[in-house]
Amino acid sequence: MEAEIRIRRVGEGEPTQAKRNTGAEASFGYGTKLTVLDSNRTITPPKVRVLQPNECQTKKDNKHKKTLVCVASHFYPDHVSVFWQINGVNVTRGVATDNAALWGGEHYSISSRLTVPLSDWLTPSKTFTCTVSFFNGNDTVPRSDWVRGVKVPAAPSRGKYLSITHTAKLFYATLIAKSSVFGVFVAFLVWRLQGSSGKTEGLRAEGQKD
Repeated sequence: MEAEIRIRRVGEGEPTQAKRNTGAEASFGYGTKLTVLDSNRTITPPKVRVLQPNECQTKKDNKHKKTLVCVASHFYPDHVSVFWQINGVNVTRGVATDNAALWGGEHYSISSRLTVPLSDWLTPSKTFTCTVSFFNGNDTVPRSDWVRGVKVPAAPSRGKYLSITHTAKLFYATLIAKSSVFGVFVAFLVWRLQGSSGKTEGLRAEGQKD
């Protein structure tokens, strides 16, 4: 199998690694990352999607906080870094990103979570952006997705509230009226049946006398 070696500088403090597409690593020191690429695989940037809290409920979600999840998938190799922004400003508080990309047999995937106060999520003017920086061997290419905060459902106005209340009262009154009519009808049927039964008994008694 043919392989290609790519070398790039990494941030200070990051260990130098030799990595194959299988995920095997070897450390050499600090400052340079050595990656052995499979020449039979195509370098592919990630597909990025941000999931809203209603799409990805987590254990951290409660009435005070909401969690957004960023999923980057279908990329090769695993030269990626993930960061979040709120209204274009980088944020690190509340961010939890996978320690390493997951190899799925053909491509890599990675996820990151951003937990924010409920008040932030219920602000339509706020945008939550997830950006995945992907190094394709020559350049770092960003891939992003974003969602906007949601609007708090408005309480009904006084006029609308009175209209709803009036409609409910009319419905209730109509229901009572129908129930009363039905009750009268049932009572009438019982009376008729009792009358018919009395006449039948009278005829039988007269027949016995004859």
